[in-house]
Amino acid sequence: MKKIAILIALVVAPMVTSAQSFFDSLEDMDGVDMVVVTKDAFELISKFKNVKIDDNEGMKVFQMIQDLKEFKMFSASNSDIANKMETMANTAIKKQNLTQLMRIKDDNSRVKIYVKSTKNKNFVSEVLMFIKGIDKHTKGQSEAVIVSLTGNIDVNKMSELADTFSKGKDK
Repeated sequence: MKKIAILIALVVAPMVTSAQSFFDSLEDMDGVDMVVVTKDAFELISKFKNVKIDDNEGMKVFQMIQDLKEFKMFSASNSDIANKMETMANTAIKKQNLTQLMRIKDDNSRVKIYVKSTKNKNFVSEVLMFIKGIDKHTKGQSEAVIVSLTGNIDVNKMSELADTFSKGKDK
């Protein structure tokens, strides 16, 4: 019986930890900038319930982050690293069976957004965004950005927030 339990644990452990490790190798790579915000930070932020937030956008952001487990963002302006990041993102998309939400093409830039659905269609457990393109500020050098959000993410709140910010840019 012990052997079966150990075998099951060995089989299941990589599945549980693989989502966390897709981009972890980028953390130690030279030429990659990163931001990682953990569940502990989101829990700490959620304890500030008495904070008065005057603007509607701020309140929506505050409500949305309460259920996040982790936020990771990696960026690089080296074309070799950008290509490696693209390969890593494509591997993560396939292995985690993510669903494409949208694709955006703007001049020499591409944005792809993927989600991992849950049983409740109003929530996703992961949002993965990959951006690759030519940055005008780096004299035509390729640039890549990976943004990964995990947690209990309300699609309706995310959509409202995106609409609010896009309307604000138009003004």
